[in-house]
Amino acid sequence: MRLLTSRCGSLGLPAVWALLGAALLMAGCGGTEEQAVGQAVAEQAQQQVAEQVVEQGGESEEAAAASQSVNQAEDEPEAEQGEEEGRSADATEQAAAQADEDRQTEEQAGGQAQAAEAQQSNGAEEAAGESVAEGTRLITLFGDLTEIVYALGAEEYLVARDTSSIYPAAAEELPNLGFAGALNAEAILALTPTLVIGRELAGPEGVLEQLREAGVEVVLLDELTGLDAPQIKIRAIGAALGIPQRAEALAQDVERRLAGVTVELEEHERPLRVLLVYVRRGGLQLTGDHARTIIEAAGGIDAAVEEGIEGWQALTPEALVAIDPEVYLVLDLGLDVIGGLEGLMEIPGVAETRAGRAQRVISMPDLYLLGFGPRLPEAIADLSAYLRAVEAEIGSG
Repeated sequence: MRLLTSRCGSLGLPAVWALLGAALLMAGCGGTEEQAVGQAVAEQAQQQVAEQVVEQGGESEEAAAASQSVNQAEDEPEAEQGEEEGRSADATEQAAAQADEDRQTEEQAGGQAQAAEAQQSNGAEEAAGESVAEGTRLITLFGDLTEIVYALGAEEYLVARDTSSIYPAAAEELPNLGFAGALNAEAILALTPTLVIGRELAGPEGVLEQLREAGVEVVLLDELTGLDAPQIKIRAIGAALGIPQRAEALAQDVERRLAGVTVELEEHERPLRVLLVYVRRGGLQLTGDHARTIIEAAGGIDAAVEEGIEGWQALTPEALVAIDPEVYLVLDLGLDVIGGLEGLMEIPGVAETRAGRAQRVISMPDLYLLGFGPRLPEAIADLSAYLRAVEAEIGSG
């Protein structure tokens, strides 16, 4: 992953992600808010002022006034003491009630935590008791599906993969069947697979029919690019392999990490217009809306979507200048093939945009960015960090 700009050069992955992955496993354990303490109601002492009675042979007005003053002076300390005692008693009762409420809240939270731990423990036990059927020989087509099989711990059943399955590195040691859209039935059947899991783009259809006729189970998943894509694919693969509980645990882990990323990422003050550019040797230049989910989740604006582009569309120099993005988002493999940043700037139209003039280019691994696999939360966070670096550069410029 690289952030390429005229000033910043190449930036590495922020170290915060070493901590974030573990922290996100704690989602759902937050504390409850304290209850507001009720206001103390103090009773006001009411004094009755005796009427001044002047009786025949009684006190004089001066004596009666003096007597009243003395009585008031004697009563006031007692009244104040009564008020203070009343307030103290009220405060004590309220403190006791609050302490009791806090204790109940803690007990409730503790019970919920124990229930969650028990549920997690039961889920782990159920997952641990699951296993892929003996004799399963699996072929995965497309890198995101292969990555999920490894994440599920079922890689021992893999007998082959397609050319896009390069993560984790151990996958590259498997036999390579080539491009998943141009499969050869004989090459696949020679490996005696029992299960082939791919996506709708796999083919040709005739080859898939030959596999089915030979008794091979073929499972094709939809093309998904939403925030829920990894979980859907994980659960589907878990069901196909007969390990649904193990898959559910992994899917929930991805969901927790996605939720954590959403909470951690603050809104960008001024979202940047980002254009995904797909480049390959020979001058192939495409753009599309395939990265929309991750661009928007990371705090940017998908310039292709803003222009009404759906799917993949060829890019002309005129189209690039008209879109005029602030940042180019490219894939590592394509950027390396065309000669890096210099090669990208030589493509007609690229250098004539705001992103091109400032050479603001973000490069990310192909499968990491567009695979929508178990690492989607980290990919979103990394792209957001890169966009913030570009925002900071623009702000200081």
